[in-house]
Amino acid sequence: MSNVNVFVDESGIIAKHKTSKTNYFIIILVFVRDEDTEFVKKIFKKYRLQIAKRKDELFQELISNKEIKGSSVSEADKHIIYEKLFRKCEDKFVLGIIVLKNRRASARFRSNSSRAFNYLIKLFLQNEFIKSEMYKGLDKLNFHIDERNVVTESKYTLQEYLNTELNLTEHFCNEEINVHYFDSKKFLLLQMADFISNSCYRKFQKNNDDNGNMKLILQNTITGKPFRFPVENKKNKRAYNNNATV
Repeated sequence: MSNVNVFVDESGIIAKHKTSKTNYFIIILVFVRDEDTEFVKKIFKKYRLQIAKRKDELFQELISNKEIKGSSVSEADKHIIYEKLFRKCEDKFVLGIIVLKNRRASARFRSNSSRAFNYLIKLFLQNEFIKSEMYKGLDKLNFHIDERNVVTESKYTLQEYLNTELNLTEHFCNEEINVHYFDSKKFLLLQMADFISNSCYRKFQKNNDDNGNMKLILQNTITGKPFRFPVENKKNKRAYNNNATV
């Protein structure tokens, strides 16, 4: 049996109104077993600090804010961190990447961002996480989400939704799924998720030169590719019903 922590961050927005350009919404999930959490934190902290010490503005941001936002760090600098992190922690954590393409999602789906977010998390767990080695013998799943990304009234819906959809009639894990919201300043692995989320957003939304970071990130995902929504099959029909009530 195992307890798995999930650290979640997002980049972009779920666009409620019709958009004339391609906008993406990215969700990053970092899955870490309880017993490996401290080791992954230590490695990320070590190599982020090395980068911060090279640049006064990054070091000052770390001292002043107790964290460095991913948007403040170049992809070249992140590449140094990622290479060390993924190599030293290759069997300690696994990533999930959810990519919502706003223009292809229905207006109904996008009309309630909280419900859409919850639905995307559920779909990922049902379709992707179950393929991971971490899912085998899963006892408890604990979500840690940056509280600044969530409106107050949404904080109480994801836990109830996931337990209803996955644990009420099915047996997704042995205990209830827990969802907690924290200030990312106090959680290094939420800060790590923010770095990765920002790298993915820059690549999908802006198609920036990422110094090979997307390749590194994908090598450390469950299936080696992002989980895209909505997905179209070969007959051009939506693989997941984004008109469904979520």
